[in-house]
Amino acid sequence: MDIVTGANGGIGKEITLGLARRGHRVIMACRNTDVAENVRQEIIAVSGNRCIEVWPLDLTSFEHVRTFAERMRQDGEKVQLLVNNAGIMCRDFSVTEDGFETMTQVNYMGPYLLTRLLLPVMQRGATIVNTSSCTYRLGKVENDFFQADARNYALFRIYGNAKLAVLLFTVELAERCREMEIGVNAVDPGVVNTNMITMHRWFDPLADLFFRPFIRSPRQGADTTLFLADEAYKRHFTASFWKNRRRKTMPQMAQDDMARLQLWERTEQLLTKYL
Repeated sequence: MDIVTGANGGIGKEITLGLARRGHRVIMACRNTDVAENVRQEIIAVSGNRCIEVWPLDLTSFEHVRTFAERMRQDGEKVQLLVNNAGIMCRDFSVTEDGFETMTQVNYMGPYLLTRLLLPVMQRGATIVNTSSCTYRLGKVENDFFQADARNYALFRIYGNAKLAVLLFTVELAERCREMEIGVNAVDPGVVNTNMITMHRWFDPLADLFFRPFIRSPRQGADTTLFLADEAYKRHFTASFWKNRRRKTMPQMAQDDMARLQLWERTEQLLTKYL
């Protein structure tokens, strides 16, 4: 069983299609299940694989994440692959029902909780792929990481913070999963032509003109994740950061044992009720 979050469009759709073509059974974990169902039918028609399901998953709600994981446990099947692909970029400050800044929860805390809750149903030798971004370079994981508010909100800084946290989580989780031989890696899909890159600001046309030569298609953005999910490669790598099928250097903070441990423990404290 494979799980792909945010599978109803863009990179997630292409990842799901690639897995479906390999004959995998895939759960499309999506917030908008109506759109996801239409995409599911399209993937089935193209791949010929009918073992594709849509399950609701809303990363803005920790309770919803827990419900998804509980359903997975009751299903009784083992998870072979988890792709934490879903992400969000918010132009304006907002908070979730759990009281956390939306990008921090959707891009980091939600995937963290989902992964932790699914570990008991992951089979030995499974693969976890977390989606990060080159914007981690803009981020910092400091004492106020979980305390963003309207006064200190800056889109790319907060987004970068979450993507850096994903890298710390990737390395720490990989170390904790070595006995289970679960490979945990992160990918940078590049700047991909999806709705998320549109800020609905006056400079959008100019940004589009400037960045167009560098923007990749969703299929190109999905390629490295599918590469890491391939049977020939997935058992040989863990705690690595990838782009264009090549290993990148992990940022110094993600190699810092204390920084990773502190983030892990703080996140565990905040999510204790759901763990």
